[in-house]
Amino acid sequence: MLKTISLLETMHSITGIPLSLIDAEGGLLQSFPPAESGLLKENAADAVLHDFKVYGRDRSHPLISFFDPGLLLGMIELDGGYYVLIGIVSPYVHTRSELLEKIGEAIQPVFLQQFCDQLLQQPLVSLEKLKDLICILSRLFENVISPDSIMFVDTVTGRKLGMTMLDRQIFEQRETADYHVPQDFETAICDAVESGNRALLERALFSPFQGHIGRMSSNDLRQQKYAFICMAVLSSRAAIRGGLEPETAFSLSDLYCQRADLLTEIPLLQNLTFTMLMDFCGKVREVRRKPASSKIIEACLRYISVHLHEPISLDILSDYCGLCGRSLSIRFKAEMGMGITEYIHREKLQEARYLLRHTDSTLSQITNYLNYPSQSYFTQIFKKYEGLTPQKYRENGKD
Repeated sequence: MLKTISLLETMHSITGIPLSLIDAEGGLLQSFPPAESGLLKENAADAVLHDFKVYGRDRSHPLISFFDPGLLLGMIELDGGYYVLIGIVSPYVHTRSELLEKIGEAIQPVFLQQFCDQLLQQPLVSLEKLKDLICILSRLFENVISPDSIMFVDTVTGRKLGMTMLDRQIFEQRETADYHVPQDFETAICDAVESGNRALLERALFSPFQGHIGRMSSNDLRQQKYAFICMAVLSSRAAIRGGLEPETAFSLSDLYCQRADLLTEIPLLQNLTFTMLMDFCGKVREVRRKPASSKIIEACLRYISVHLHEPISLDILSDYCGLCGRSLSIRFKAEMGMGITEYIHREKLQEARYLLRHTDSTLSQITNYLNYPSQSYFTQIFKKYEGLTPQKYRENGKD
């Protein structure tokens, strides 16, 4: 056991990827970085362990599970009834609000912000890199495996198997005529994604017209997968034109194609196509909501997001961005429409609102967590920007 823990600690220090050791009942024995006691909600680890057994995995056949929003978790079995969790990791950058919205099912509310901090500071890990890491870990535990022996499971699609699928009219209408889908259809979809307009996207998808997707395979399932890949290419490029970072768009497209590759039913592929398009559209909309900013200010914003609960000063930011304090302050206000101090306050208060609404954390705990010097100062800042005290905000949320 001590050797196992030592190996996991060494691997974490080298890779920066979270590693956890659990027992056959899903109980957490050790984790790197150390996890707070009670971090996971009851039975959260049991669910992952249950999937491992349901899919017939064993010591020579690890499992990688996909969770919304684009998160990956690996699991390998060791001798003695122990298991190692690798992750959670992601192949692309997430916003803090996106993480808060999606991971609440598994993480205790009081630890959500801390968990988000950890994810935002981790290295990005693709599916292929995660497979390589699992192979290396298995070899360290004297079990040689190949990437082909690792199963990839889409838990989101799995949960949707029993749900009513989207109206097949979106796709079946394309099969009622002898000629191809008109270019206007593709143009309308790309324009909607590029503009981040979900209502426009839905209208483009549901508007009836004649034509069908060109036949690329005699096998219906393979045909649908080819069509999915075409749509992934079109939508990712449209998202890039709309302002989404190219690496984020490419990683998101890759991940959706990997999820599509697992599916064996055409309705599930149709459902995933709609999900992918709406996801790209939503990400472009989020990008467009933010004020336009230069690379230097983007770097400044990223630093603030990752280090929000640590002391942040103008000197620290200016050193990080490579500008003098005065130049950075002037440039920040010109591009963001507010000063650095106000921006930091507003980012902290966004988290404060979440904690007040969804957790039982005391005002003192929230003050300390957000790194305010005193509860009275936190209350003063909260009232200045929100128009009421934190306590009143919490009470209003319970009405």
